[in-house]
Amino acid sequence: MNRRNFIYLMGCGCLSAGLHACTTAPITDRRQLKLIPESKLNAQAAQLYEKVKQKAKLSEDKESLDKIIGIGSKIETSISEYFYKNNMEDPTVNFSWEYILIDNKKVKNAWCMPGGKIAVYTGMLDITKNDDGLAAVMGHEIAHAVAKHSVERASRSVLLNTTTGIIDIATGGKLSQVNRTTGMNTVGLLSQIGIMNPFTRKQESEADYLGLIFSSLSGYDIRETAKIWERMKKANKGKEPPEFMSTHPSNDRRIDQINNWMNEIILNYPPIA
Repeated sequence: MNRRNFIYLMGCGCLSAGLHACTTAPITDRRQLKLIPESKLNAQAAQLYEKVKQKAKLSEDKESLDKIIGIGSKIETSISEYFYKNNMEDPTVNFSWEYILIDNKKVKNAWCMPGGKIAVYTGMLDITKNDDGLAAVMGHEIAHAVAKHSVERASRSVLLNTTTGIIDIATGGKLSQVNRTTGMNTVGLLSQIGIMNPFTRKQESEADYLGLIFSSLSGYDIRETAKIWERMKKANKGKEPPEFMSTHPSNDRRIDQINNWMNEIILNYPPIA
C-alpha cells in the first residue's frame, strides 16, 4: 500500500472513531472525545488504589476520616439525586466509592480516581480548615471523576499519538528528524504545551465549576471556596509556574472564575432536600 492510501485510510479511521466517541460532559454540555472504555479505566484505578492503600501511610485520625466519609456521602447522594430529579443518566451509577486519609502533612492535595476512589492528604486539612472548605476540595476532585476527565485525557493522548505518527509518515519522517536533531522530544513538548496543557486547564476549570455545584447541592457554603485558593496561594508563597506551562489555571484566575460563578450557582443549584 502506498503512503497516500495509508494516510487516507488512517485518517478516515480516526475520523470515524472520533465521530462515534463524541459525548458531552454532564451539566456543562461541553463536547468530549472518549475512545477508551470507562470500565477499563475504573478497573485499573481500583487496582492502583489498592496499591496506594498498601504502600502509603494511612492516618489514624478517625475523626477526620469520618468527616471525609460523611462529606463524601452527602456529595454522592446529592449528585445521584440531582440527575434523577432532572431525568438524566447518573454518571456515578457504576462508581464504587471509597475514601482514605493519607498521613502526610507536607502534601497539600487530594484526588479522586475514576470510579470514585478518593484520597485526602492530612496536609490538605490545614488548607480546608472547616467542613465547607473540605467539601469544596472534595467536590472539585469528585467532579473530575463525574465528568470522566481521565477517560477524555487518555483518549486525546491516543488520538494525538496516532495523528503525530501519521504526520511523521506523511512528511517522510520530518518530526522524528526534529527530535533527533534537538536531542529531545521537541514535538512531544510542543504538543504538551500547545495542546494538552490548555486542554487540562479547561478540565480543571470545569471541575472547579462542577465542584461548586456539587458542594452547593450538598448544602455546603461555597463562598469558602475562594478563601481556600487564597490560603493555598499563601501556603505556596506565591510560587507557581507560568500558566502556559502548567496543567492548572493560576490561583488568581481560579479565584476570579469562582467569584464570577458564585451567585449563579447559589441561585440555580440550591441544596437538595
